[in-house]
Amino acid sequence: MESFIELISKVPNVIWSAVIASFLTFLGVLWTNRGNEKRQTALLEHEKQKYQSEQKLALKKEVFLNVARSFADVLGIIPKLMNLDFTQKEIEIQMSDHSGIVAKSYLAAKEESVAAILNYSAETAEVFIQLMKERAVALDHKKAIEIYQVTIDSAKKEKDRIISIMKELNLQGHNNQATFDYLNKSYETQEGIVNRSIVSLEEQKSILQPLHMAFAKKCLSEHSRLLSLLPPMTIALRGELENDQNSQTFVDALNDNIKRMNVAFDSIFESKEA
Repeated sequence: MESFIELISKVPNVIWSAVIASFLTFLGVLWTNRGNEKRQTALLEHEKQKYQSEQKLALKKEVFLNVARSFADVLGIIPKLMNLDFTQKEIEIQMSDHSGIVAKSYLAAKEESVAAILNYSAETAEVFIQLMKERAVALDHKKAIEIYQVTIDSAKKEKDRIISIMKELNLQGHNNQATFDYLNKSYETQEGIVNRSIVSLEEQKSILQPLHMAFAKKCLSEHSRLLSLLPPMTIALRGELENDQNSQTFVDALNDNIKRMNVAFDSIFESKEA
């Protein structure tokens, strides 16, 4: 042990300085590496969080844009309901994916946004149920008119056929009075069908016209009302997409658009009623 200490004591100071310097350099490199490792770990965590945030935002954007498009399609159906030739199949096609698209938003949206979507969905569904019930009444009258028109057309064709037969018999010199009596009676029967059907058809038209007009006004009124109820849901979704700089500007623009649209529709109804 004493020889070891004696050996160490004989080591020149220059060497000790070099050893100490090397040791300090080693410590400096170690600390630097640890610092770099921590910064790298923090950077990677930051990039990971940034990527996850961007992915989440991209998912929300896709889902919410689909929700917006789907609600726009559904609202677009309401004015089309005024056209009684717009079929149930066409309505179903336009609404076919709506429920699934809206349901996806429940997974991506915050609770407040989901509540806004549910509220608007419920309001929209209630409007559609009521409008479809009233439209069904109008469609019944329209169907009755179509049936009476088909009956009239068919009876008129039969009258023309009877007249054609009578003319042919006259040309042939046929003088069987019983045959002509039968044909005349058949003609009168068809004439009676035409006259009764025309009366019923005009009666149905007189019922349908004001009914259809009132229904059309309600469609446009409910369409405007649903548009006015859009802001809570739209603002909630815009907020989740970090795109809600000035909600009031959006609300004011929407309300102004609704007013202008209502003025245009009112002018159309006034011209029809004049």
